Amino acid sequence: MSRAPTLPGIVLILAVLAAHVSLFPKIADLDGFYHLGHAAAYAEGSIFDTSFPWATQSVISDRGADLWWGFHVVLLPFTALGSVEWGVRVGAVALTLVLIGAFYATLRRLGVSGASWWTLVFFLAVPNVLFRLVMLRPHMLSLAACLLLLSVLVRGRWWQATLLATGIAWMHLSLAWAPLAVAGAYAFVRAVERALGVPRDPAGVPPIAALATVTLGVTAGWLLRPHPIETGALAGVQIIRLLAEKSTQEPLTFAVELYPLSVVELARSSWLFLAVWLGAVALAVRACVKGAFDDAPRERTLLVSALLVSLAFLLLTLFSARRAMEYWVAFGALALPFLWARMAPLAGGRAVRAGVALVIAGHLGWGAWRHGLNVDLVASRPDTMAEVARFLEANTAPGDVVFHGKWDNFGPLFAHNRSNRYLGGMDPIFQFSHDPRLYWEFFYISADINVAWTCDAFPCASGGATDTHRVLTDHFGTRWVVVEPNRNPRFALYLLNDPGYRLVLETQHEAVFEVLTESGAPPA
Repeated sequence: MSRAPTLPGIVLILAVLAAHVSLFPKIADLDGFYHLGHAAAYAEGSIFDTSFPWATQSVISDRGADLWWGFHVVLLPFTALGSVEWGVRVGAVALTLVLIGAFYATLRRLGVSGASWWTLVFFLAVPNVLFRLVMLRPHMLSLAACLLLLSVLVRGRWWQATLLATGIAWMHLSLAWAPLAVAGAYAFVRAVERALGVPRDPAGVPPIAALATVTLGVTAGWLLRPHPIETGALAGVQIIRLLAEKSTQEPLTFAVELYPLSVVELARSSWLFLAVWLGAVALAVRACVKGAFDDAPRERTLLVSALLVSLAFLLLTLFSARRAMEYWVAFGALALPFLWARMAPLAGGRAVRAGVALVIAGHLGWGAWRHGLNVDLVASRPDTMAEVARFLEANTAPGDVVFHGKWDNFGPLFAHNRSNRYLGGMDPIFQFSHDPRLYWEFFYISADINVAWTCDAFPCASGGATDTHRVLTDHFGTRWVVVEPNRNPRFALYLLNDPGYRLVLETQHEAVFEVLTESGAPPA
């Protein structure tokens, strides 16, 4: 093998490793703790036992099912590393390599030259997306499978599409609609090609077969898991109930990634890729109108389908949830090499390449700066809640409920200590769906609005107010409270100054309080 094709591959792998090393010693996302902890729970018990008693105030526990069951099964080998922090790190590197490999394989099987360089373009296109590509989360594998799915629909067999759709639903049921969207875009493009009478590639999966086989795969992935009916109900909560509650404009404590991204912020964070993407859409329309791809109908089908999927996820980013950005970028980047191969020679070749090189150089410097901001401001400490979790495991009774001031404390506590019980577990919508009254009582405390007392409705005047001490003991059944003073300063001061609580542990970032009765003795 010549050295020329090897160099881009080495550069690509080094870029992936550099992105992960730049995080060290931090970890990109707290959700990784939860996913590895859930995999560890399966390793300690049975992969078919999806009961989830660790979340006492969550519909996940009520249903006893696991939306990400297949993903957690995949993570089982990383639990053998013996360290939560290194399990998350090594697992995240593996997932990034799988996704990058899937993008590369998609381009290679479609005959794109310079596939490694185009994969690098995708990886480095948007700093905020790059940050999401170094996480230990199921969207990494779902996105990889969706990219491959489009390529096998364009050039492959129906059974390959079935397997990929099955894998997506099996690992990440709440995103099982994504392969249906990919198949829908592909079938729509093929139908339009037929209606217009333009040349078509006979090797692709027929449109009706594409929709049928992907639907079959999604159904199989849903059913090939423990408690599929209960899991389907959880998917309904995370998709339908979440959209319904977001439309109410109530101040629910959702993760930032579940909020829409404004056009201004999109332009600020993705200016170069947004400009390239808009240009690609315009060029694609012009090329299709002029018949530029009539001699390569397979490329046209892939190009238009990828841009349609990319557009759909861009709209989701702007109007629903910003975490759809990586799909917008991935499918948009997938279309670029097909346009470049056609348009670059017409624009002067060498001059265009020189200009592109200058723009890329500037983008890399800006992107490195933006990525550094994400590492400093967004990434989490690898020992988050570790000391607190070890203390609770050693000094509390198994099954004791621990109240934590923020919903995202659940993942690190659960990963380090599965002896205790906690609150919501993952997304707040699961806690809200379990009992809105208890959710709002938690909300006012968590948001540091009311600390000595809290309310069971929003707005507060529409419900009842209750003393916080009573809420903790009677409503949440807790004897222990974990708080981060820098995130909940008012709640921390309340716990410190009220005689109903006793400080039992103080670390650099957290504190643990014991809930006392009025006489000073712990509650029964």
